[in-house]
Amino acid sequence: MNRTWFTRMLLSYVPAFFILTAFLFFIFFKMLSDSNAAAARKSNDFVARQAQLVIDSSLAAIDQKITLEMLRNRTVLQYFTEPSVNDLTLQVGVMNELSEWKIANPLIHSVYMVRTSDRTVLNLSTTYPLDQYSDAPFIESAMRSPNGKWSDIRTYKELPSEKGTPVVTLTRRVSIFSGKYGLIVVNVNAAALQALVREMYDPAATRLRLYDNKGNDLFAASGDSPPAPAESGAMASESVSDYTGWHLVSELKNARMIQWLLSTFDVWFVSGLVVCAIALGWIVWMTRQNYRPIRTLVTQLRSYSADGKPEGRPDGKIGFAGEFQFINSAVEQMFHQNNRFQLQLQEDLKVKRNFFMYELLEGMRQIRMEEWEEAAARHGWPRTFGKARIAVLEIDGAAAWRRTYAPDEQDEWKQAIEAIVARRAEESGRDRVWQLWTGFHQLAVILMSPSGLADEDMLAVIRGWHGRIREEVPFPVSIGLGEPVEHPDNIHDAYQEALEALQYKAVEGGDRLLAYRASNPDGEHPFGHLKRIETIVDRLRLSDGKWRTELRALFRQLEQDRSPRDEIDHAMNYLIFNLNKAIDGMGEEFKRQWLAEWMPVLHKALDEAELLSEISRVFFETLERFEEAKERSRDSRSQGNLIKEIKSYIESDYANPALSLDYLSEKFGISGKYLSRLFKEEFGLKFVDFLIDQRIRQARKLLSETNDSVQEIAERLGYSSPISFARTFKKIVGLPPGDYRRETQSS
Repeated sequence: MNRTWFTRMLLSYVPAFFILTAFLFFIFFKMLSDSNAAAARKSNDFVARQAQLVIDSSLAAIDQKITLEMLRNRTVLQYFTEPSVNDLTLQVGVMNELSEWKIANPLIHSVYMVRTSDRTVLNLSTTYPLDQYSDAPFIESAMRSPNGKWSDIRTYKELPSEKGTPVVTLTRRVSIFSGKYGLIVVNVNAAALQALVREMYDPAATRLRLYDNKGNDLFAASGDSPPAPAESGAMASESVSDYTGWHLVSELKNARMIQWLLSTFDVWFVSGLVVCAIALGWIVWMTRQNYRPIRTLVTQLRSYSADGKPEGRPDGKIGFAGEFQFINSAVEQMFHQNNRFQLQLQEDLKVKRNFFMYELLEGMRQIRMEEWEEAAARHGWPRTFGKARIAVLEIDGAAAWRRTYAPDEQDEWKQAIEAIVARRAEESGRDRVWQLWTGFHQLAVILMSPSGLADEDMLAVIRGWHGRIREEVPFPVSIGLGEPVEHPDNIHDAYQEALEALQYKAVEGGDRLLAYRASNPDGEHPFGHLKRIETIVDRLRLSDGKWRTELRALFRQLEQDRSPRDEIDHAMNYLIFNLNKAIDGMGEEFKRQWLAEWMPVLHKALDEAELLSEISRVFFETLERFEEAKERSRDSRSQGNLIKEIKSYIESDYANPALSLDYLSEKFGISGKYLSRLFKEEFGLKFVDFLIDQRIRQARKLLSETNDSVQEIAERLGYSSPISFARTFKKIVGLPPGDYRRETQSS
């Protein structure tokens, strides 16, 4: 779509846009006007009620005041009840009371008393005969009427020459019940009532009108407002007083114009709908005009498929439904294919790069420097090899780590470790790293310095990895480090060195940097470990507590020898193998319990534990539980103590030539066959084998520690001839007695 077409389409929709926008604004302002009108009505209602309440409460207060004075004021009562007393002092006192009433309530315009006995009127200033008082007509009508409410508006003047003031009047007969003494007349100025409520509304926007029972406007009579009929206008609110019977009307000054505008909304709304329909028709027409080029393009795209025939209905006609979906899907498919090709290309390059690194690490191919330059350029590595160091980052406690974190979390932590390694290399600006997870918990890293960085500097970079991992990763990681290499062919050797360095994590501990050592200290020969393991099993089988000392010495020797992990595994597997052999000779109860409970614990420790201290702890705890179970089983049998006694006797009297099953049977009062079976179940070997084991063990000690002849040793151990002793010794130990003596004494 070029700029000209865009501009044409934009301008073609502008009229419809403005029409629809104007209609929406019209709707908005209409809703706003309705809301404001409702708010105005509500405000008018509130003003009318509050103004009526204020007026009623003020007039009622005056009414209550007059009533109380009639009942309590002695001066007023004396004036009415003692007409024969023509006391000027009393009249002045009454005038003072009337003045106080007026001062106490500013609404009161004037107040006077009418005494019926002498037809005298007393006001604030003087007394008048009733027939000479200007308000006599109102008084005559009031005297003929019972006590009433406030009067409608009237004009009051004290003197005939006065203009007169619009007032409302309250008359109260004295006394209250008979009314025979006279009247009290209170006039309230209509203007004062209007002033009372003036602060409650805005005269510029709102008009208040107070109508009496005859429909006269009290506020208009005061001269501040023009007169109006006693009816509610447009948007007016009315409140009727229960006290006076008057009704107060509150209305907006421009209410009729507003009401007229609101009443014309329907016409405007219909006109707006017509205009909107015209705008929609304009949009449809312009859309069809603007759609022609697109329709032509879609027709061409859908006309022929890959084989050149029309695509669509069998009749060959072209449908226009979903044209934009067709264009969109075609474009998306094109981008998808391009992105997929790019991703596949990147994945292929990554796989090839990882496989090339795997070949270098595993030594699967030999590569010359010329081949390195070509492969490095292809995989984005430096063409100059320079110097490299191979490191293997291994997650400590891998089994527990896999149980702690879900697969997704494991991948995230692996990516975090990769990012730390890559970030440190980027910070140096001189080194390049290539990483490959060769196992679920081992990351092989090639740290390459094309400029031939010093070994100490490269080592500092790797230490930086370890320090940053300790700060940012919540689990320990050990690093095995191979020797520096300067040729691609030596990468495999350095990788094997790094793996070998990690073998010593069992004795060195985890969460540290383990560098490869070209020569390791010579420790005890594996043959010595095997002999010690056999001794451990023999002592454990015979319930000899010294097995703990021997086992402790075995682990201590492995630690002192700095034995690699594979050598530790070989020793522990040989220990488990001999334990299985020993327990096979015991009863079925021990065998089942061993296979179900204790042997799986030992195998699990070898599979999951990474430190020698962990392996040692598990083996000690398991064999302790095994021995405790064996002791409990022995104590539960009736012959348990007897077997212990016989075993102790054999250990102390093994040199007796007459020692045999018959000899023991006679000595301990038990059949030889039963004794042999008990011995087998208890210790996992026959009586004869146990006796031979005791004699050969002592023979080893005598051969290595004394210079006694073989014949003397044979006699001391209970053998009838040296030949029989030598044959038995060679069968058990693997060497003739003389050779064994020379080997042990020479070492």
